[in-house]
Amino acid sequence: MPDSAPFHTYPKAKSLLFVSSIKPENFAPSFASKADAIIFDLEDSVPSERKNEGRTNLLKLCCNDFNHKFFVRINDAQSPFFADDMEFLKELGLEKIYGIMLAKTEQKEHIQSVFSALGEVSLLLLIESALGVQNLHITAAQPCVKQLAFGAFDMILDLGLRDGEGKDFMLNYVRVQMALASKINNLLPPINRVFPNTRDESRLKANMELAYSMGFGGSLTFYPNQIPIINAIFSQDDNQIQWAKEVLRLAAIHKGEPFSFEGNVVDIPMIKKAQGILEKKY
Repeated sequence: MPDSAPFHTYPKAKSLLFVSSIKPENFAPSFASKADAIIFDLEDSVPSERKNEGRTNLLKLCCNDFNHKFFVRINDAQSPFFADDMEFLKELGLEKIYGIMLAKTEQKEHIQSVFSALGEVSLLLLIESALGVQNLHITAAQPCVKQLAFGAFDMILDLGLRDGEGKDFMLNYVRVQMALASKINNLLPPINRVFPNTRDESRLKANMELAYSMGFGGSLTFYPNQIPIINAIFSQDDNQIQWAKEVLRLAAIHKGEPFSFEGNVVDIPMIKKAQGILEKKY
């Protein structure tokens, strides 16, 4: 885990680990994990009667000499717990966090409710419903929105999906819309869904490879044992960058003449590909 960063620094995280705010015994191990970012949860993993307990735990965490930043998933803007979440964040201090994950983002007004309470703060929008997908062209364009994340569990419930190819098709359609909205609005690449099976590594890899190939930049998870696989798959961008740099270095040496690299002939189209990779990254 990276240490503290300057205010408003938003991480390019490959793995984002959810940690329930009512499980303080998991706080230290989560920061010791290989996760790029921690998301402390005040929403689905916290029963209604324990919301205050979760907020209190996070306040206690930050009372001591605490030098890590994190995200907080707050309850959605229409929730009866939203106002208390806003007061909690004021007390915590926005300088302590990377940003806010706003659950069930569906409308511009949900984002404006956060700004009205807190002022400017970096937002990671959780897209979890049909209305959330329909309004992506509006919500993704709002100020301070940095990234989109896929909340597949609630999306499946909202759409009434059943196991089978149709469900996979619908979930991939949502991924497509998120990828397009992210590109159009110059956001960071979107974040993939939580994969629910903790034991099936082959299906986890397949799901993450699919998201990676669609332009996603990382994934949510509840499970520390999934982090190495997630990090490895979404680190392929780093490998591509090194490949592109080497191709352009060799191209300069060969002065436009085709040459062989890693068993492939490198000509003008391959050089353009390398240039495109670096332009996308930087």
